[in-house]
Amino acid sequence: MDAMVSLKDARDYLLNLPRQLDEYLDDDYRRGLDNLLGKFEEFFNIVASVNMRANEDKMIEPSEATEISDYGFVLLLKLIDLMERLDLPHKRKEIEQISLVITRWTISYNGTINYLEPVVNAIAQLANLMQEKEALLALADLIADIVDHCSLELKKDQADSEELRPWRLLHINRGIVATRTHDLDTMKQAFDEFLIYLPQEAPGFFAEGMKEMEALDYPPHVRKVMEFYFNQNPSTRVH
Repeated sequence: MDAMVSLKDARDYLLNLPRQLDEYLDDDYRRGLDNLLGKFEEFFNIVASVNMRANEDKMIEPSEATEISDYGFVLLLKLIDLMERLDLPHKRKEIEQISLVITRWTISYNGTINYLEPVVNAIAQLANLMQEKEALLALADLIADIVDHCSLELKKDQADSEELRPWRLLHINRGIVATRTHDLDTMKQAFDEFLIYLPQEAPGFFAEGMKEMEALDYPPHVRKVMEFYFNQNPSTRVH
């Protein structure tokens, strides 16, 4: 699958989806998929009309962008659930990439992100494919924007015993991507916000980071930054 970066890419992908899934669908699943894709078409039309109004210099309220974004995410989660029931993990991964398209659109109107799980999964998939510094820097910038636009509910992060919770994984992925850029400002911003948002989790992250510095032979300037943050909590030691 080619990278999905625009609303048109996402729309085109969904238009082709029934043909790609043809052999897996019985009549009930086909009806369910057609119904869902009809609602997605409605979503894309709403988004297009908002973009048109914005191009005419009409004010778009962040609350309106949030409401439309929520609608898109609810549809996306239903489609992801359908891929789960059809046992098509590769299709699920492709569809999760649409979450980044919706997220970028939401951020462009200063809306709030209320649904994080598919976004975090999509980021992890992208990060695994990236080697170039410029691509990693762009992804780090996107993650920073996502952190800024997450809802207060997500930022409260009460379930601190759940390792796979999206808010925790978002910051871990951000820290890993920032480290791989070898860019000191990007690393410092990611690490500072890790300490602010997840102070209990940060020592463990920096301890793992120190192990990676040795295992993957990072440059000295990158090690120095990781070591500085690791030493913010002297009770944590690498074993």
